[in-house]
Amino acid sequence: MSFDTELILQKIRKLCGSSALWVAYSGGMDSHVLLHLLATHRNQFSQKIQVVHVDHQLQSQSADWAEHCQRVAESLQLPFHCLKVTVTDINQSGLESAARSARYHAINKLMNGEGILLTGQHLQDQAETLMLQLLRGAGNRGLGAMKTVSFWQKMQIVRPLLTISREALLDYATTHQLQWIDDPSNQNTEINRNFLRHQVWPLLHSRWPAINQNLARSAQNLQESQTLLDELAQDDFFNIEAELQDRSINIDKLRALSEARQRNVLRFFMKMLNMALPSRINLQRILDEVCSAAVDGQPQVSWHEYIARRYQNRLYLHTSISQSPEVSAELIHNQQPMLLDEKHRLVWQAQQGRGIRAELFSSGLTLSYRQGGEKIQLAGKTHHQSVKKLFQQWQIPVWQRDTIPLLFADQQLVAIVGYACAEMAKPQSDQTGWVPMIERICQGDFD
Repeated sequence: MSFDTELILQKIRKLCGSSALWVAYSGGMDSHVLLHLLATHRNQFSQKIQVVHVDHQLQSQSADWAEHCQRVAESLQLPFHCLKVTVTDINQSGLESAARSARYHAINKLMNGEGILLTGQHLQDQAETLMLQLLRGAGNRGLGAMKTVSFWQKMQIVRPLLTISREALLDYATTHQLQWIDDPSNQNTEINRNFLRHQVWPLLHSRWPAINQNLARSAQNLQESQTLLDELAQDDFFNIEAELQDRSINIDKLRALSEARQRNVLRFFMKMLNMALPSRINLQRILDEVCSAAVDGQPQVSWHEYIARRYQNRLYLHTSISQSPEVSAELIHNQQPMLLDEKHRLVWQAQQGRGIRAELFSSGLTLSYRQGGEKIQLAGKTHHQSVKKLFQQWQIPVWQRDTIPLLFADQQLVAIVGYACAEMAKPQSDQTGWVPMIERICQGDFD
């Protein structure tokens, strides 16, 4: 598609509404075009436009590039933010994926849930992404490549140039005499995308000149197919008695489906849990070895940092790290969310006549984990029960029991977070109490 300025601006207005706009500006040609377009048409946007540059510190010139980006932003009279990150897990995830995770994590923290991130990926980026996913043996979801709108955790990402050719962007950049950075690492053909771009793509393009448009169209068709598979999985999701809170599925209900639908709904469930999908082999092992095992069996299948296990008639999907998170000694005096680990936080629900009464927060609540011997008198009960016995009654899998937070007031157990509160902590029936819950911090779509 050619560069139709008004059409692109109209798309941005439609997709972003009145949300604040954050432009991810690497200094390269693509993001510079996007930044320049927004800056020169800022009168069409009522919201604030800000520029964010991430210094990955992977190149010796990265500090110079950050200075260049700041000068460009200042010349366009736009607020500029430079974030330095350290890229880890390169060996496990690959450089591109590891850098993206570090970048998005930093930007998400800066945005703090306010606004939308705009990025400059274009038509060839989309075609290359589909090809790379194909070479990895990805399924429908991966072959759908990048979406115009996606999410990373709770950060919304919009890619308004995804249907625009690189040639059209270059023409815009040349016409407006833009000065951009050429990252020398983009010539490193040890990186898969660069090998594809420099060694393979010219040959493919010479034979099939419309390759970018054709592959991008295929990606769009596959996204549509995935939408239909997700709609089918959503129906199956309710039938298999899936529980997001404890991340489990009824095995008998799951096995009543055809094998193709079993795999489809498992992938859907894992996506809802923001888990990295297992290989097809491991997915089949979950069905064959875990779901088909005896009720009292203890088989498990691991992939990445995740693990699939069964307990009685339910399949559980969790991270493989089972030890209790570290506990801060700081007392809890209010109902603000509290980070438990990188994927979970403690949140509070206001409920009349239930939970923990407000005055107990004044002296402070202490968060801890099971050590053994804890007892609690549950709300509405007349006697104390051991936490161990309650966990057994509630059929909580053994490996989860030491990771469930407990709340104490003056050394008395007042809540088993996510499950129950104590009688002694209960507010009057006409008063507001606070029920502690565990909320999972989400990561989002493939991008």
